Amino acid sequence: MRKSKKHTAIIVLIVLLLALAIGYAAFSSTLTINGTVTASGDWDVKFQSATLKNAEGGNDTSHGAATIEGTNDETITANITLAYPGDGVLLEAVVVNEGNTPAKLENIQITDPTSSDIIVTEAIPVVNEVLAVGGKCTAQYFIQWNPESTATEIEEQTFTVTYEYTQDTETVDITPAHTDA
Repeated sequence: MRKSKKHTAIIVLIVLLLALAIGYAAFSSTLTINGTVTASGDWDVKFQSATLKNAEGGNDTSHGAATIEGTNDETITANITLAYPGDGVLLEAVVVNEGNTPAKLENIQITDPTSSDIIVTEAIPVVNEVLAVGGKCTAQYFIQWNPESTATEIEEQTFTVTYEYTQDTETVDITPAHTDA
């Protein structure tokens, strides 16, 4: 009889465990979230135009020409001819952001000509200025034969202006939180 009570107790425990498992399964669910994420940035900061301007602000072809070059319109080549000490021309370049990422001007570096007879003076733009998507920025540089020069002829001089743009985006920071409804 003792064995029978043990067997009955074991069977009752097994039945209770099965009932608990079935009860738990009836009141539980598995929820699944499926999703896809894509990301694509378009970085397209480039020169839109380059012109030489006279003192009155009009186009000046008598001092040469400025042309945009490069696969992504990232280079301006200016061939400038000055006639006498004090002569000068304004190089105007329009930078445009045709991408979908705001750009910030981090640095402007001017490598001056080796001769002090030629002066390159920056007028604008401003470092840390943000170029919004679709935005434009006009940069101007005055290239002049030093008025105090006594030279009657200057061999060809080169100068380089380099713009360093970086993305100007905000990092999204959201802390997930559980709320009871």
